[in-house]
Amino acid sequence: MQKLWVFLVLFLGTQLFAQENNDHLTATIIGSGSPKFNTQRSGPSVLIAYKNTRILVDMGNGTQANLNKNNTRIKDIDGFLFTHHHLDHNEEFAPIFIQSLLGGNKTFFAGPKQTTSIIDNILDMYEEDIAYRLSKSGRSLNDVTSNYTAKNLTGNTAFYIGDIKITYTAVNHAIATLAYRFDVGDESIVISGDLTYSKSLPILANNADYLIMDSGGAIELGKKRNALKGRNNRNNNSGRNRNGKQTKQKAHVNLVESSQMAKEANARNLVLTHFNFTNVDEEATTSEIRKNYIGNVLYAKDLMVVPLVDEVHSHDGITHSHNNEHLPKIKNFAKEKLPLQNKVSITENKQHDVRIIKSNAIPNHTVGQFPTRGNPNKIAEQDKVYTVDLTPELAGKITYVYDLGIDSGRPSYVFGVAINGVKFEPSANEYFRNTETNEPNYEWTLEPLSEEVNLGEDYNNAHVQPNGEYHYHGTPTGLVANFDENKMTLVGWAADGFPMYYKMGYKDPMDANSEVVQLRSSYTLREGERPGDSISAPNGTYSGKYVRDYEYKNNFGDLDECNGRTGVTPEFPNGTYYYVVSDEFPSASRCFMGTPSNDFKVGGRRIQTQEGQNNPQRRQQKPIANQTPNTPPNFLNMLEKMDSNEDGKISQSEAKGRLKENFSNRDKNNDGYITEDEMTRRGR
Repeated sequence: MQKLWVFLVLFLGTQLFAQENNDHLTATIIGSGSPKFNTQRSGPSVLIAYKNTRILVDMGNGTQANLNKNNTRIKDIDGFLFTHHHLDHNEEFAPIFIQSLLGGNKTFFAGPKQTTSIIDNILDMYEEDIAYRLSKSGRSLNDVTSNYTAKNLTGNTAFYIGDIKITYTAVNHAIATLAYRFDVGDESIVISGDLTYSKSLPILANNADYLIMDSGGAIELGKKRNALKGRNNRNNNSGRNRNGKQTKQKAHVNLVESSQMAKEANARNLVLTHFNFTNVDEEATTSEIRKNYIGNVLYAKDLMVVPLVDEVHSHDGITHSHNNEHLPKIKNFAKEKLPLQNKVSITENKQHDVRIIKSNAIPNHTVGQFPTRGNPNKIAEQDKVYTVDLTPELAGKITYVYDLGIDSGRPSYVFGVAINGVKFEPSANEYFRNTETNEPNYEWTLEPLSEEVNLGEDYNNAHVQPNGEYHYHGTPTGLVANFDENKMTLVGWAADGFPMYYKMGYKDPMDANSEVVQLRSSYTLREGERPGDSISAPNGTYSGKYVRDYEYKNNFGDLDECNGRTGVTPEFPNGTYYYVVSDEFPSASRCFMGTPSNDFKVGGRRIQTQEGQNNPQRRQQKPIANQTPNTPPNFLNMLEKMDSNEDGKISQSEAKGRLKENFSNRDKNNDGYITEDEMTRRGR
């Protein structure tokens, strides 16, 4: 009887969740691949769904198999649309069309020119076969042909399938191609089809929640980075860029074009699909996209579901991927033991005056449930290497984790890394949005630790990025659970090299024999109400929802503006500056007193003015005494001269002189790049 009750509870819970999900517009990536056969990526296809309405866009190789995996029956699909009629987009249409006829459902077929003639050809070619199959149920071809409507789309007249409004526009490609927009209430999804830069697409996709776009120019993992030459492009016929000039990428966009169109559309999320390889270098590709587009970037995989209300509460290290101001707080109180093992090493290189932290980013404690409704990403091992100053110095100026100051702007830096190798990333790229234009107000950054902001974190104030990286936004509860509150305990290293301690410290900062007490932040909630008009900026009582809701009051607590102070510690008995991870705001600091390492930069190196913004410099290694001709050259100097795309590595195309001649010897892991670690391995 108990098992029956458990089954009923699970069944009802599943049905309720399914019903909730059906109440919102969704897109399932049925196939994320290209004409190139790939066992992990089927040909292009997207299933749009809302309540009981299903619309299939494009039908590449593998569509039927993945529809079956998705428990979607072809006879239950209400509409079939084509972006264009290249074979990789309609390869499985004939069997799907015939199955739809046999199913007897009322269906709508539409696309650019050739759509109706393709249907006529299928009916002509397979007339006897279709008639034979229909005869088994006592039907004839005349009985079913009235069940469907087929149309070649011209002009721009909107139409409906069920409750889903569909608008479309022509885009630039080698043949006639359409992009589609699907709207239900205030929810919207746009599918670009294959294209080069098209002025019409940003107009169609204006303020869309999700823009699903051709991934031309995406960078394959382990390959050379050359986004402008469009490595993922499958055709180089002629076309025009956004300025109307001839370009070399004529059948498919490059990353400059796709990011520019996403920016012009003000799309909240950009979903790249149509890959002609399996593994995407998401970090490198996102870095290129960030040159134009600041929204969230997602990388499609087969059967990935793009939600709207059940937002993806995660981020890619550059931006959070949701508009979460009005969503209910997602609870993730589970405590699960990971099958993966924590691996971290922290070493000192005194010759180069650096501390090197290598980690797989797997925590050494239990975590919440991932994937889960609020965060669809599974925790995965990473290959992280952080280098910070071994003997850091105060910089004489403050550098902020945000690009506009202590309490506003987009993220510029990850703050640090815990002793278990998991990073501290306190910032969120989420802002108040203009209620009329949806434009973000960067002066009002959402505070990720607020109960009013929803990131889907677990009990460790952590969650998972799309690449599988687990990271902390605040106090890592599982890590510090066994810390002795009668001792001052190291919890990590900040990006500028100074140590981080968890909340406890000596009452007299310069006396290790004084009482150990909980150190207090000097931040407090502002009094009164926000000055905004509720349209372009928030109003209402200061509640902690935004970073600017807090203010620093000198000597209010024990810590300075960067949540740190100078004093003795167990690891530094002669004294050092150190940061404190507090349980109250700001938890992990939002600024640096030293010079942060570029290993902790977010989204590439932005050019910023010193007044009111960060002015980060490349971390300069200290001079090495008695350097001999056999000593490896200073890697940072080499970056200044050769690292043209500023990704902190040197590719073979960037290498010059003797380095270019010896590139294969230096590139120890044969990934096409030379890193600082590979340069300093000489003679080991």
